[in-house]
Amino acid sequence: INAVQAIEKQGNITVRTGEQGDNIWFEVQDDGHGIDEETLGKIFDPFFTTKDVGKGTGLGLHLSHNIVSAHGGAINVCSQAGKGTTFRVTLPKAGPPEENEEQQKAA
Repeated sequence: INAVQAIEKQGNITVRTGEQGDNIWFEVQDDGHGIDEETLGKIFDPFFTTKDVGKGTGLGLHLSHNIVSAHGGAINVCSQAGKGTTFRVTLPKAGPPEENEEQQKAA
């Protein structure tokens, strides 16, 4: 939804997937307005939003970051103001860390 909202009139959203070593990843790239450096440092903060009052809670990226982290993954962001943004989510193929420990004990 953030990618769609970053494009004012018409643009492109690209979704890619892949694997690298012990991880899988997917990314969403848009050619919207991008995110400046100051804002980029705040996007995962709870209740931070660039949207108008009543248009967003500022919890979407915060909750997403927490969920991905709890599964042993990471979210990386690359953005340039005026050129667009790419979010990449990376997750371990083996699943969350707790799940890995339980699988090892069972073996």
